[in-house]
Amino acid sequence: MNALEIGLYNALATDNTLTNAITKGGIYNTVARQGTALPYVIFFWTGGGLENINPSELHNVVYVVKVVADDAHEAGTIQGYIKNALHLQTLTVAGYTNFYTACEDEIQLTETTREGTVLHHRGYVVRIRIDD
Repeated sequence: MNALEIGLYNALATDNTLTNAITKGGIYNTVARQGTALPYVIFFWTGGGLENINPSELHNVVYVVKVVADDAHEAGTIQGYIKNALHLQTLTVAGYTNFYTACEDEIQLTETTREGTVLHHRGYVVRIRIDD
């Protein structure tokens, strides 16, 4: 994980309400291991990077942060915990100052696995801006 992803992970992992709700599953960067217990939280980069508008290391990136659960109500509840952990909060990112973190768009989708399990994905598209 890069410094930003470590900061994002730490913000999620240190929110006790969130971690208590996902004790069986955990928090994963990019992909959860096959067979991971539900519910779990996953985050991954979806776009952005250096702004290149000044000589500093100004980054404007977007991550998806979502819960995957087999119960719609539980997924919705944990989605709220994700928002509390991240929206308008300051991440600690080594070598950078985080000056903007916001849950900008909501994610809500449902899938059925090959085995017939219905999975509910709830979360946010999160914009993070950092500068050195």
